[in-house]
Amino acid sequence: MNTLRASRAILATVFASLLPLGVMFPSDLMAQSNTDPYPDDPWLIEFKQIAPDIHVGFRPEPLRYIVEGNVTIIINENDVVVVDGSGSPIASRRVIKYIRELTSNNVSTVILTHFHGDHVLGLESYVEEFPGVEIISHPNTYNALAGGGMIEYANGMRDRLESLRAGGYAEIERIKKEARPGFEKIVANLTRYYGHVLDVRSKEYASIKVTPSTITVSDRLILHRGNRTIDFRFLGAGDTPGDMIIHLPQDGIVITGDMLVDPVPYGYSRTVLEWADTLDRLAELEFDRIIPGHGEIKIGKTYLNQMRALHRYIQQEVSGHIEAGHDLETTLASVDVSDQMDLFVGDDPVLRYYFEEYFSIPHISQVFYALRGAAD
Repeated sequence: MNTLRASRAILATVFASLLPLGVMFPSDLMAQSNTDPYPDDPWLIEFKQIAPDIHVGFRPEPLRYIVEGNVTIIINENDVVVVDGSGSPIASRRVIKYIRELTSNNVSTVILTHFHGDHVLGLESYVEEFPGVEIISHPNTYNALAGGGMIEYANGMRDRLESLRAGGYAEIERIKKEARPGFEKIVANLTRYYGHVLDVRSKEYASIKVTPSTITVSDRLILHRGNRTIDFRFLGAGDTPGDMIIHLPQDGIVITGDMLVDPVPYGYSRTVLEWADTLDRLAELEFDRIIPGHGEIKIGKTYLNQMRALHRYIQQEVSGHIEAGHDLETTLASVDVSDQMDLFVGDDPVLRYYFEEYFSIPHISQVFYALRGAAD
């Protein structure tokens, strides 16, 4: 079992190198919809107003593969500012349709929290619908979008279908053999993805136009919209080296991108040690609601503080194993996050699976390599 865990940790490190392109392990595919153009709609988005003139578009099943990032719509007196550009043109066109139903104002600005595909691959729709729209990001995000890797990933998915499917079915067989409680639900979710959604998504990606940002900000940019301040800030590396947050002080809201996600944390960051410090700086800001990169709105700072504690706990535990001379296999087998798993996802077998696959295995592995490198 320990060897298997270590092998999966190595795979997690490989997947981490692909995350800038939006690649993740397969996820929860339980909900169904009859929305056209597909009987099982991979781009289903719901919208919620959370404050006067502020709306959030979100995936009802936030872990559903291929994941779609939350989109925040900020309606101002003379324009609309959008945070994050969706993960496909279909998704962004649905957001734009919703905006048109709310206001006659045009979108002047799209702000990007980071460069992962599920937050940026729908940008082309904004450029088409709103000529002259400005797209603002950290330079790290611009470099990822202006390079060729993102378009190669999107347009090349069809060529990788069979290898992706083979890997997925191998994972399904592993889950069947382990036969943990509730494994049937996990198998059903993954089987559904590999049987349908992978093909549907590859067709959408085949013609995507990757759209780079037009303005880059390394530190801070403040937009003034009447009585509203839109504070775009780099607090430090998080899920990516160029994570940006958007603080709306008058509205008591902070938009974090994938620095915080719900219901299962992400653990693939290659700047994992800095992430904990960045969360500490985020906690110093004044706000009472968090719009995470995925999932439900969080009230207060409880969830943020739980994540801060989780990061520090794992760093402390892994550091102790490195000092004792333990290898990654031993460390993975020994670091106990069962209490934290209970806190975040309870006893849901599907969420527990993804807590392990999305967070604990890759995160512990990344912390191990980062701390061991620092100690060398």
